[in-house]
Amino acid sequence: MKLLLTVCLTWALLYTAESLRCQTCTNNMCTTSTSVQCPATSTACRTITSVMGTDSSTDVTVNKTCSTLLSCITPVNFATEWSVNRGFRREAHNQLCCVTDNCNLQTLATPSTFTNGKVCPACRSSAASMAGICNTTLACVGAEDSCFSGNTTLRCTDELQLGCLTRNLCNNLPVLNTLFGDNTKITCGAPWSVRMSTVLLSFALTAFKVLV
Repeated sequence: MKLLLTVCLTWALLYTAESLRCQTCTNNMCTTSTSVQCPATSTACRTITSVMGTDSSTDVTVNKTCSTLLSCITPVNFATEWSVNRGFRREAHNQLCCVTDNCNLQTLATPSTFTNGKVCPACRSSAASMAGICNTTLACVGAEDSCFSGNTTLRCTDELQLGCLTRNLCNNLPVLNTLFGDNTKITCGAPWSVRMSTVLLSFALTAFKVLV
């Protein structure tokens, strides 16, 4: 009995010693954080700065937490920005996942909100997306280097999805399902440049005048 108790105590001590320690936020904006012992299932620390919302209403949040490598969609030990932009709503994140004690102490920069010269087809509004009537263009922002198009099912309704995103999301179905909803079918393609979209628009207007 004493031997069994000794083995259990030794295992518990080793188990605690091997658990990862990560920084976690102590307030909403994460201006301060504290080091905590992570659960055994957490194999990584994460720090993430996010921008979510529309042009008229944008929220910036910072979060630091224990995580798993499976839930980190970005390379380990590299701060990586990823974004999905539908025009009427944008979600952008700057994230770092790492695997040493308290390696997520830093607060990452806010994802860029500046246009990058690339343009993609888009829906003018959520209502247009639901109706499948999308005939406008969207100026891509920050790290968004690919256009996306497809259909998703949200609240039992099929929706047309168009806009800009970072290419590192194109083949990540679990993340796309989280972002768009169930039964996501998204195809990625190269964006237009601003110059090219201007040429196409000028051509369309000229053709319209000729026909009229």
